[in-house]
Amino acid sequence: MNKLSTIAQALADEIRSQDWSDAHSRADGARHDRVTDRTKTAQLSDDEAGTVHVNVMWVVAQALSDHDPNFDVHAFAEAAGVSDRYRLRKDGTPSGGIDAGIRPRRRGQTYTPKQLARLLGYTDETRPGKVVRDYLRATYPDRVKHKKWELNEAQAAAVLANVPRRA
Repeated sequence: MNKLSTIAQALADEIRSQDWSDAHSRADGARHDRVTDRTKTAQLSDDEAGTVHVNVMWVVAQALSDHDPNFDVHAFAEAAGVSDRYRLRKDGTPSGGIDAGIRPRRRGQTYTPKQLARLLGYTDETRPGKVVRDYLRATYPDRVKHKKWELNEAQAAAVLANVPRRA
């Protein structure tokens, strides 16, 4: 399994931890715990709850894939606890349905050092994106100084592969 970005793993963990069986009738957010419910509401069947679960995963996966050139929707779906029914074919190989649930990346999309730093877990820098800009300056020493960094997918993927993730 591919390593997810810090934010992708946190989102997957949150999706996995939720009880989706009464998502159609309750709007009490991440605090919901059926064990401590005073009011019992109708529950979805396992299949219905699984459908809500996979749809939530896809919505979050879309946002992540739009900002992370290395995002792996299959690894995210697995980490989020999506049922094998959606994730795998009968022979156990990854289902194309998981890919089909998100829109493809836009051609020509660019990334900023600040976006990439956040993906790597650098959320509290005094100068957001500095760790990425430092890497870029070392990698591209002949680049014109003070020009705004706009990275293509290949450059962004290189940053994500070479700048250490913050734990």
